[in-house]
Amino acid sequence: MNIHTRLQELIDALDISVLEFARQLGERRGEKVYHILHGRLKPRYDTIEKILLAYPQVNADWLLRGEGLMFKTLDSPSAAITTEERLRNVEYLLFQLNERMALLQQTNDLLRAELAALNAK
Repeated sequence: MNIHTRLQELIDALDISVLEFARQLGERRGEKVYHILHGRLKPRYDTIEKILLAYPQVNADWLLRGEGLMFKTLDSPSAAITTEERLRNVEYLLFQLNERMALLQQTNDLLRAELAALNAK
């Protein structure tokens, strides 16, 4: 998943419009954010920094690299996440687990087929 997709997921999770998201970053209009979301621009460092300052509950590792949960955990001092955000985190983890399970199942099926072919010889 690329940063454009993660930004869209974040905006969706925050349940705000792109324009409101842009305004929280100090932008008057949403053009810059729209261009980022559609892949015409890549977010610059200052934009990422503004996002993390405006939304301290966002996990920087997730935003930058797609690693971990979208929102920080409860034991983080600046987390301040809501129950709804925790539910989104759980949903995201379940989605990741389902993807991994599907990949493991495909690998398992391939290995079984190879083993069956070897036994047939």
